[in-house]
Amino acid sequence: MSVERILDSAEDMARIDREGMGDRIDGFAAQLRSGAGIADRVLPRLDPHRPRRVIVFGMGGSAIAGDLARGLVDREGSSPVHVCRHYEPPSWTAPEDFLIFSSYSGETEETVAAYRRLRDHAEDALVLTTGGSLARLAAEDGVPTARLPEGHPPRAALGYSLSTLLHVLSHRGLLFDGPARVEAAARAVEEVASACGRGVVQSRNSAKQLAIRLVGRALVLIANERTLGPASLRWKGQLNENSKHLAWASPLPEMNHNEVDGYVSPAGLVGGFAAIMLCDPGDHPRVTARFRWLEEYLAGRGVQVETVEAAGGDAMSRVLGCVAMGDWVSYYLALLHGADPSALPGVLALKRALSA
Repeated sequence: MSVERILDSAEDMARIDREGMGDRIDGFAAQLRSGAGIADRVLPRLDPHRPRRVIVFGMGGSAIAGDLARGLVDREGSSPVHVCRHYEPPSWTAPEDFLIFSSYSGETEETVAAYRRLRDHAEDALVLTTGGSLARLAAEDGVPTARLPEGHPPRAALGYSLSTLLHVLSHRGLLFDGPARVEAAARAVEEVASACGRGVVQSRNSAKQLAIRLVGRALVLIANERTLGPASLRWKGQLNENSKHLAWASPLPEMNHNEVDGYVSPAGLVGGFAAIMLCDPGDHPRVTARFRWLEEYLAGRGVQVETVEAAGGDAMSRVLGCVAMGDWVSYYLALLHGADPSALPGVLALKRALSA
């Protein structure tokens, strides 16, 4: 049996995916729908007025929800959203800011450290977690806590954390018609699953086909920073963690002002890259022109170019549909590598070293 045939064998997929990451990716839409109920339990304790700005503290799978929300609010909201991935909060943090601390485990050391630094000044705050030290500290301080369902790797609980966050931001006046749009986005995610899920054979499954073409190549995700830029960060993280595959994200138009001239040396490596262009109908016309130029330029340098088009619905539906596509591609690439998509040997080894 060829390696690619694994993707059409339920038995082989289950043998490699020992902890059920495929089931979790399949549950993304259901998670998005669950966020309304999680948010409803804390909304009565939150100020309904629009804050001056929002700061989301988190790392890894607990921070990507902030990136996706930030991208949407940047395009249509009236208050900025900032995502802080560090132990130290920004020096400009003020009592008028709405502080959101997101740690699925409740033990993310950077996020807990930031909370401890700000706990005496968190007049307007929310915690997103399943428990741990963060939940305990929030309970001591009387900070509202949105309790997420337990039992998932943080990156596989994105639907819960993102939907809860989007409902909260809608309540605070930063997003228009949030609940209805989250439901529409869940339907868009289901459409991707119906076309790219495990039961769809390789010959009709664009996610399986793309994963096969990416084997053996370092990957760069290229997207318009204002549209699918946050989705490209999710693709990068999923390819790193699920697939154990080297990938990075390069936003447009910035990468055209520097990185584009890097596709020359080392000459023996450049031809082993693949560029995945994430394109959105809402991209600025000049960014669309840059995509067209890049496709020809990179191909001329020996780079394999793949294009993924976000389709249908409003900006939220397109972004989350693109996220769902990336999740499936990362899953199939993991299986082609023979790697358990749930395992994180590097991350766990680092945590053990730091704890020692």
